[in-house]
Amino acid sequence: MMSNQSPAVRTTKNGAFVSLPISICCWLLLLISCSANASQRDADAGYARLQSWMRENGGRVNDRFGITEKDGIRGIQAFTDIEEGSELLFCPWHLVIGSSSLQDQMKPGDGMCSVVDEMAKEIRLGVDSLWFPYLDHIGGQRLPADFISEVLLELQGLLTTQDATRHLRWFDQRCDGELDGTAKQSLVAFISRASEVGMIPIYDLFNHHNGRRNAKLTVTEEGVQLLVVGNGGISSGDEIYLSYGLKTASTMYRDYGFVEEWPIAWNFQTAGGNNFAFLEFPDVVAINPSADLLRAVWQSNISLEEYLSLATTHTESLSSVDLETFVTAVENEHFPTTFEGDEVTLALLIEQEGGTIANDSSDNISDRISAIRYRMAHKKALASAKLYCNGILTKRMSMGSQEL
Repeated sequence: MMSNQSPAVRTTKNGAFVSLPISICCWLLLLISCSANASQRDADAGYARLQSWMRENGGRVNDRFGITEKDGIRGIQAFTDIEEGSELLFCPWHLVIGSSSLQDQMKPGDGMCSVVDEMAKEIRLGVDSLWFPYLDHIGGQRLPADFISEVLLELQGLLTTQDATRHLRWFDQRCDGELDGTAKQSLVAFISRASEVGMIPIYDLFNHHNGRRNAKLTVTEEGVQLLVVGNGGISSGDEIYLSYGLKTASTMYRDYGFVEEWPIAWNFQTAGGNNFAFLEFPDVVAINPSADLLRAVWQSNISLEEYLSLATTHTESLSSVDLETFVTAVENEHFPTTFEGDEVTLALLIEQEGGTIANDSSDNISDRISAIRYRMAHKKALASAKLYCNGILTKRMSMGSQEL
């Protein structure tokens, strides 16, 4: 019996066209939608359990925010307006893994080893751990430290094996313990989630953004607080952001597995050993940023327009020689592949990833995708910085010609 529904057309790998009934396509879309909704419901349920656990153990959680997802990235969003100075979260010291009081806070070195070790022990306890609702909520974040050597090559020298495995080597040299699967899970969680006082439940669910930071951690005699900062508080629908510190893009990628939206602190070294750095904003680039500019970016709570004004003023204050030197350095940066070639490779890997089941092989594909996206972001940033410098130089040449 013939269907009256129009077929949906797709292309197979060999180029042949096949048709699928609209009813099947709708069923597939519904299945995908249901899967995404189920994932969101699981996240909401896990957060609700974590929230209840925090309160049952003496903590406080503001009801005016919760977990949301945008473009596949989970974060914390305000449900209503939240005034400046409001408490978002309070975690008593006995729930912080790594510090027990204001006077006994996590110390560098051995203190950090102890946190990784304690967290691994609690993970092994499973449901018998006091922190189970928290540790069970922590996802399996993958960092360059997890990449196999073949995947690290996809970074094309932007992050060396030595740098990517820095934390693993630190654990091996400094901490007295074997890095088995659970210990490595604990170490990766510590690298990507720890605060200056250790592991703070719920606090580590907030995403990072130096340009839009609107929450800040403070320590008290009773525990740690997360407070709203900035002018005007937080508006309903806004994401709530922390700052993980002003770090280079390579460090952010190594320690957290992502490149931030803006400002992005890029750096590179030429074959001759000369170092160059620049801050990338939307449509503006600050070449060789000064210490004052870096402090302003990290410590200020100002609008994007004010950030752009600071960056523009700084770059336009540089001499033409400085700008030309930077452009030459960028032009001398060479990679085994082009940005356009990376786009093709990335598309093929994403297609391949969609057809694999979860195992070591699928992890390697996901890691390759991550590495290629990072190198593409680096190449795009270099091109943008060069274009911005050339724009200023062209403008100066034009003004000079008019004066003559």
